[in-house]
Amino acid sequence: MPHVEPGPARTAVLDTSVVIKWFYHAGEEDIDAALLVRKAFFNGNLSIIIPDLLIYEFANALRFKSQLDPADVTEMVQSLWSLGLMVVPIDRNLSAATVESAYHYGLTIYDATFVALAQQLSANLITADRTLYENIKDLDGAIYLPTLSG
Repeated sequence: MPHVEPGPARTAVLDTSVVIKWFYHAGEEDIDAALLVRKAFFNGNLSIIIPDLLIYEFANALRFKSQLDPADVTEMVQSLWSLGLMVVPIDRNLSAATVESAYHYGLTIYDATFVALAQQLSANLITADRTLYENIKDLDGAIYLPTLSG
């Protein structure tokens, strides 16, 4: 099983399926593995980069959690910003790479954005989305969150 830490700092793109587990646990699986990724970031063993799309997906996913009200969602989004993750805006080059990845791997444009960013940065892509992982498992650096251990 792959380990997130210890070792020199590595770079990973995380998708929303991982980050959501840092803030919302009800009905979520693999919380410990997600928290291990967060711990590696806090300890300086992992550099995390996300596309700005993640902020919108994160807020949208939380918006539909019936236990949360607008103040809860706003607080969680602000907390995500305060972590200091490197947020990359989607630009012309990433857009083109995203479309290519979507067709190549049979993905939605949303999922392909994370794949394209990881490929552009030669970074790992960590996902808890089994369907996404199954489509990209042969991609160098693709990591399925449940395979991570402490």
